[in-house]
Amino acid sequence: MLLLNGTLQGGFILLGFYEYPTLSVPLFFIFLSIYLLCLLENTILILTICLDADLHSPMYFFLCNLSFLDICFTSLIFPKFLMTFYDLRLFSYLQCMTQVYLFMALQGAELLILTVMSYDRYVAICHPLHYNIVLNTKVCVLLAVLTWVISIVDPAPLIILMLYISFCKLRIIDHLFCDLVPLLALSCDDVSKVETLILCEGGIVVVSAFIFTLISYIFIIQVIMKIQSKEGRKKAFSTCSSHLSVIVLLYLSLIFVYLQQPSKHHSQNTKFISILNTGVIPMLNPLLYSLRNAKVKAALYRSVKKLTNRITHYIHLSKS
Repeated sequence: MLLLNGTLQGGFILLGFYEYPTLSVPLFFIFLSIYLLCLLENTILILTICLDADLHSPMYFFLCNLSFLDICFTSLIFPKFLMTFYDLRLFSYLQCMTQVYLFMALQGAELLILTVMSYDRYVAICHPLHYNIVLNTKVCVLLAVLTWVISIVDPAPLIILMLYISFCKLRIIDHLFCDLVPLLALSCDDVSKVETLILCEGGIVVVSAFIFTLISYIFIIQVIMKIQSKEGRKKAFSTCSSHLSVIVLLYLSLIFVYLQQPSKHHSQNTKFISILNTGVIPMLNPLLYSLRNAKVKAALYRSVKKLTNRITHYIHLSKS
């Protein structure tokens, strides 16, 4: 392993899954597969939504934003993380701080876009006749823009404060990427102000998103329970079950990783939960939204059929 003998120059060493040296090759290919599947699935979903007119509705517009976020999210973490399996662990100070900032911004954006999607499901189920009026094109674009603006601005004060923190000589990050919790554990300074700011800024976004999502689903469940037929209730719930599954997985992973004092011990189990948050959930999102959605499956079938017909047509032309 690389040692801190003056070669770091203010940077860090990222350990990754160093504790499993005999499994480095299979782990590398497992995580590489997760990353490539995430890119492939989300790209296919974005293209399907963009190219199929039947999916040009608010729900799929926000889903397209979520898929783009998942691509950015995994691409921020996985390339550098995968390099650690080949002992390429050096991480410059600028790279680390940039990754911390972008991670917080993208994590916030994902929470907010999922919150907006819960509002979309609320309007669709509780006020179906006014759905296209309430969530018209201008409103959808405005909600998406606000999501990105808030996510970009919110972590800025925290990252500025982080720039004034000094770190101890042994700058070894026992994690998969530059995250706040393991990074603050390396500080030689009093990080109480940073921890307070994390709780304030992060708490406002996370708690607000959670409360808004909870209120939306309380109204949704009330409306669904009033539906007389069992088949009707099942059909209504199926329209939001995929979104609810993603919400539960994401919040559980966030609670496990961040519901602790940031500067305290960072458990090994946190690495596996971080993989769930940054890799597995982004990989599962398109599957949950496509395999359980008849419209998306139909659009995928039409896209594949069109592509097959075009390939067959070009083959016939080349032969003739």
